[in-house]
Amino acid sequence: MKKFLRSILLIVNMVFVVLMLLSTLSGTLPPEKHGWIALLSYGYFPLLLCNVAFIIIWLFMGRWEFLVSVAAIVLRFSFVGLFFQAGGCTDVEAADDNLKVLSFNTHGFAGMDDDDFPADSGISAFFEIIDEEQPDVMCLQECFCHKPFYDSLKVKGYKYHYGNNGRGKNSPSVVISRWPIVYTSPENGETKFFVDIEKEGHPMRVCCVHLNSYKMDQEDLEVLQGLAHGQLIDTMPNMVEKLKRASREHQVEWDSVLKPMLENSRVPVVLAGDFNDTPASYIYHQATKLFVDSYVEQGRGFGTTYHGPYPAFRIDYILHSPSMKTLSYKRIKTSISDHYPIVVQLSLPDGTGNHVD
Repeated sequence: MKKFLRSILLIVNMVFVVLMLLSTLSGTLPPEKHGWIALLSYGYFPLLLCNVAFIIIWLFMGRWEFLVSVAAIVLRFSFVGLFFQAGGCTDVEAADDNLKVLSFNTHGFAGMDDDDFPADSGISAFFEIIDEEQPDVMCLQECFCHKPFYDSLKVKGYKYHYGNNGRGKNSPSVVISRWPIVYTSPENGETKFFVDIEKEGHPMRVCCVHLNSYKMDQEDLEVLQGLAHGQLIDTMPNMVEKLKRASREHQVEWDSVLKPMLENSRVPVVLAGDFNDTPASYIYHQATKLFVDSYVEQGRGFGTTYHGPYPAFRIDYILHSPSMKTLSYKRIKTSISDHYPIVVQLSLPDGTGNHVD
């Protein structure tokens, strides 16, 4: 009987091993043709944890089968660092040849505030973050803000901004800068555009993005809650299709818009924003063929940036050209949005394209 139960346990273990390994292929297989593989990208980390649990179970039983999950994790060990990092730096002293970037999906600052920004408002809390961090440039998504917001930022030294803003826009994004904006995207999209800025003789391109969302609703939330309690709900296929559709849309956004916009830039690029996709996804792995993930370079702990009603993921990123170097990475926990702001300090390259150390 024990032998039979061990055989069943091994079969289940192998299923989780195969699913985890398949989830790591989602970064190389286009979602347009491999929708189900793309769907598994959302499950890499839970599948990793399940395999760790199998290792513990087999070790407790004193069985060699623990090596099955160990081998699978080692085979794709590079994926672990996309979700968890140790030993990174959270802050360095500001300098003329450093650039401090803040990216934040504001979610309308948990709802629009009054024009006078009362002390307990989301915008007032955000201003406190700005005063503490003193970023050079900010990439904000879902920033449904009005003139008093920008007037207040000008008083703080942020004289330049570009992007769609105001009520009635579709998840508008905006770049806000202390430094002059010397050029802007020929086509000003609401959620994907770039600006060229110059700090102390260092030109750079800052691209602010907010990729298409999953368009989840209350029914989808009930599906996830049902799954958490072991229930299968007949509306689950609708939610699955939304996830697959979002992955396909992200492929199009990268291949048709972002890659052509950024790959031939003559100046260093900072790509920041809400990707609405995980580090196991196709768009993340295509983007990191050109750019460096600041979290991987200097992150610390779990990288989760979304903390809303749906499962927590790292879906907000600050990527940059290889000629730049991440000096620090910080995630700021706050309740003013369903996302956390991330703040990165970058060492700017000199005129030859080399690091400024």
